[in-house]
Amino acid sequence: MPTKTIYSPKYRRFVQSLRALRERAGMTQSGLSLQLGWPQQRLSAIEAGARRLDVMEFLQLIGALGLSPEEGIRIAAGTTEPTSKSPRSRRRAQ
Repeated sequence: MPTKTIYSPKYRRFVQSLRALRERAGMTQSGLSLQLGWPQQRLSAIEAGARRLDVMEFLQLIGALGLSPEEGIRIAAGTTEPTSKSPRSRRRAQ
Protein backbone atom coordinates (compact mmCIF):
# COMPACT_ATOMS: atom_id res chain seq x y z
CA MET A 1 0.00 0.00 0.00
CA PRO A 2 1.45 3.43 -0.96
CA THR A 3 2.42 5.85 1.78
CA LYS A 4 0.11 8.83 2.21
CA THR A 5 1.54 12.03 0.77
CA ILE A 6 1.27 13.79 4.12
CA TYR A 7 4.12 11.54 5.31
CA SER A 8 6.31 12.04 2.25
CA PRO A 9 9.61 13.92 2.48
CA LYS A 10 8.41 16.27 -0.28
CA TYR A 11 5.29 17.29 1.70
CA ARG A 12 7.42 17.73 4.82
CA ARG A 13 9.78 20.07 2.94
CA PHE A 14 6.76 21.97 1.63
CA VAL A 15 5.29 22.67 5.08
CA GLN A 16 8.75 23.52 6.41
CA SER A 17 9.05 26.07 3.59
CA LEU A 18 5.70 27.60 4.53
CA ARG A 19 6.80 27.83 8.16
CA ALA A 20 10.09 29.46 7.12
CA LEU A 21 8.16 32.03 5.07
CA ARG A 22 5.92 32.81 8.04
CA GLU A 23 8.90 33.22 10.34
CA ARG A 24 10.81 35.40 7.84
CA ALA A 25 7.75 37.62 7.62
CA GLY A 26 7.94 38.04 11.39
CA MET A 27 4.56 36.40 11.92
CA THR A 28 3.61 34.11 14.78
CA GLN A 29 1.28 31.16 14.36
CA SER A 30 -1.26 33.04 16.48
CA GLY A 31 -1.01 36.20 14.38
CA LEU A 32 -1.27 34.40 11.05
CA SER A 33 -4.13 32.23 12.32
CA LEU A 34 -6.00 35.32 13.46
CA GLN A 35 -5.49 36.91 10.03
CA LEU A 36 -6.80 33.75 8.36
CA GLY A 37 -9.69 33.27 10.79
CA TRP A 38 -8.37 29.83 11.76
CA PRO A 39 -7.78 28.31 15.16
CA GLN A 40 -4.05 28.48 15.98
CA GLN A 41 -4.08 24.70 16.51
CA ARG A 42 -4.93 24.19 12.82
CA LEU A 43 -1.84 26.05 11.65
CA SER A 44 0.27 24.27 14.27
CA ALA A 45 -0.96 20.86 13.06
CA ILE A 46 -0.26 21.81 9.43
CA GLU A 47 3.27 22.97 10.22
CA ALA A 48 3.89 19.84 12.32
CA GLY A 49 2.79 17.63 9.43
CA ALA A 50 -0.13 16.22 11.39
CA ARG A 51 -2.80 17.80 9.20
CA ARG A 52 -2.89 18.11 5.43
CA LEU A 53 -3.79 21.39 3.75
CA ASP A 54 -6.76 21.26 1.42
CA VAL A 55 -6.69 23.35 -1.75
CA MET A 56 -8.71 26.25 -0.38
CA GLU A 57 -6.64 26.42 2.82
CA PHE A 58 -3.49 26.33 0.69
CA LEU A 59 -4.67 29.32 -1.35
CA GLN A 60 -5.63 31.27 1.78
CA LEU A 61 -2.34 30.50 3.50
CA ILE A 62 -0.04 31.37 0.63
CA GLY A 63 -2.01 34.56 -0.01
CA ALA A 64 -1.58 35.59 3.63
CA LEU A 65 2.15 34.89 3.27
CA GLY A 66 2.36 37.24 0.30
CA LEU A 67 2.63 34.59 -2.39
CA SER A 68 0.73 34.20 -5.63
CA PRO A 69 -0.89 30.82 -6.33
CA GLU A 70 1.81 30.21 -8.95
CA GLU A 71 4.60 30.86 -6.44
CA GLY A 72 2.92 28.54 -3.95
CA ILE A 73 2.65 25.77 -6.54
CA ARG A 74 6.34 26.15 -7.43
CA ILE A 75 7.26 25.80 -3.75
CA ALA A 76 4.95 22.78 -3.38
CA ALA A 77 6.48 21.19 -6.47
CA GLY A 78 9.96 21.83 -5.12
CA THR A 79 11.03 23.85 -8.16
CA THR A 80 11.83 27.04 -6.25
CA GLU A 81 12.94 28.15 -2.82
CA PRO A 82 10.58 30.26 -0.71
CA THR A 83 11.82 33.83 -1.09
CA SER A 84 8.66 35.85 -0.63
CA LYS A 85 8.79 39.31 0.84
CA SER A 86 6.67 39.79 3.91
CA PRO A 87 3.02 40.50 3.07
CA ARG A 88 3.37 43.99 4.54
CA SER A 89 6.41 44.97 2.47
CA ARG A 90 4.92 43.45 -0.67
CA ARG A 91 1.78 45.58 -0.27
CA ARG A 92 3.90 48.71 0.09
CA ALA A 93 5.87 47.82 -3.03
CA GLN A 94 2.72 47.51 -5.16
